[in-house]
Amino acid sequence: MKTKKHARMKQNQTAETHSDETSGGASIDNTTTASAGVSTGDENASIGIEASAKTGTEASVDGGLDGNNVYVEANYSDTTEVHVTIEGQANAEGFGVNGTVDAYAKTGNEASLEVRAGDEGVVANGSVSAGSSVGVDGEGTLDLREGSVTAGAGVSVGEQVGVGGGGEATFVDGVATVGVSGEVAVLLGVDVDLSVSVDTNQIAEDARLAAEQSERAAAEAQALSEATQRETERLAKIAQEETERKAREAQEELDRQARAAQEELDRQARAAQDELDRQARDAQDALNRAAEDAKKSKWNPKNWF
Repeated sequence: MKTKKHARMKQNQTAETHSDETSGGASIDNTTTASAGVSTGDENASIGIEASAKTGTEASVDGGLDGNNVYVEANYSDTTEVHVTIEGQANAEGFGVNGTVDAYAKTGNEASLEVRAGDEGVVANGSVSAGSSVGVDGEGTLDLREGSVTAGAGVSVGEQVGVGGGGEATFVDGVATVGVSGEVAVLLGVDVDLSVSVDTNQIAEDARLAAEQSERAAAEAQALSEATQRETERLAKIAQEETERKAREAQEELDRQARAAQEELDRQARAAQDELDRQARDAQDALNRAAEDAKKSKWNPKNWF
């Protein structure tokens, strides 16, 4: 937290003219000013209080070309005034707020005029006042990424008569601003100002970032889909190979069992045939023995003699 103080006084007595290829003007300053103030804050928030006083006469006029815009500005004042101004601001990620309050006491005469027209839009403001008044003016601004909103209000009481008002509709470097202001002061004056600015550059930037994020999301979704498809195909291939392996194993087992059954049938058939052959041999042997016995038997006629 840093705190600063200052105080100064200045006597002005100047008159000058100026001109260049596109503009010209003149001014006179016969005023005395004094001020003192104190401020404190850090990078996130700050507040300052300033007290000032001025008396004397000022007048100026300027006009010319600013790019493709023509402008005229004129100001006159013969006043004595005292101001106490308080300014504060606070910032956070993505937004900020700041405000100003000005309490004043003023007597004298004032007039001002501003006209600007061209490719950036049209701005016209003017006011005139005479007499004495005291009052308070306030203004606050909310800054967002895409733009800002500024609003102000004030009240004054005194023997002052004045009228003033203005409006603007501009588009500069991608920032569109529409504002209106007005004041009618007859012993009791109230003015309300409203100005809204929208940064189309930030909107375009946000749209670009959103498009890029959408493209990245679509690319990630496509990559995920392709990876899922590849994994599905890989798992399907593994499942198919496993199914085929199990089918081969089942077929091989069936073939083995069929061979074993066939071999058993063949063995049993051979055993049966061997038994039949053995029985046939035995029967033949029995027949042969019976024949031999018959040959030797006394009942054989060949053996009678």
